[in-house]
Amino acid sequence: MRESTAFRVFKYVLLFLLMAFTLFPFLWLVDTTLKSKDDIFASIPTWKISHLTFEHYAYALSEKGMKLGILLKNSLIACMMTALITGIVSCLSGYGLARYKVPGRALVVILLVLAQMIQGPLIMIPWYKFASAAGLLNTKIVLVLIYNTMTIPVGVWILSGFFESIPKELEESAYMDGASRLRTLFSVMVPLVLPGLVSISLYSFILSWNDYQYALILTSSLTAKTVQVGIAEVVESMGAANWGGILASGVIVVLPIIVLFAVIQKFLIQGLTAGGVKG
Repeated sequence: MRESTAFRVFKYVLLFLLMAFTLFPFLWLVDTTLKSKDDIFASIPTWKISHLTFEHYAYALSEKGMKLGILLKNSLIACMMTALITGIVSCLSGYGLARYKVPGRALVVILLVLAQMIQGPLIMIPWYKFASAAGLLNTKIVLVLIYNTMTIPVGVWILSGFFESIPKELEESAYMDGASRLRTLFSVMVPLVLPGLVSISLYSFILSWNDYQYALILTSSLTAKTVQVGIAEVVESMGAANWGGILASGVIVVLPIIVLFAVIQKFLIQGLTAGGVKG
């Protein structure tokens, strides 16, 4: 019992230290955004806030500043569309992959896994040429398309595992009651795989939200740029003029993802691991 208690105390102390080490930069970031410019550039850094101010957040969201509101809107539209399309396509494709034993099924699964390896610099130039030829360059649509190439393979693979874990007798019972295959899918099967469906949708949203490299290459105007590109441009061009505004922008961008992940972390991990094990 003593060894068990000592180990438990050691574990929690270690977790606390790790959490403190991880959260320290973000807490310092938040603390700095609430300080005046003089306090930010004080010769001796301190946690103390002499003059509480929200001017940095006002700058970040204003039209005269970073226009973060417009950039956030662009990011939200691209991420929500990616999550929606990923959920729909992955659900239908995962069901087909799990229920229809067609020739080449094993090859499809292998290609889904390999698709995750062909990303980044390897496909940037082809995507740029495609977007330019199709008239999609500098639009949110091209971002949604390229994000889906990363999220749909994962979603199909995970949901196929969920569908395979459901007994076929449930579908057969629905057929005997007169339900069509499509109605059976949405009325019987989808509610049972809802944890996996929500998980891949949230995964798609977070992955798209954190993207920088594709948005940097494929977008340039204010109507299509994402918030990550906008902040990077400000840092490169006028960061020295208003570091408080840049730090406030970082808090605004990061905080929603932290809150979202904290709320759905357990649900997300359970959904992803369940699909991977059952598949």
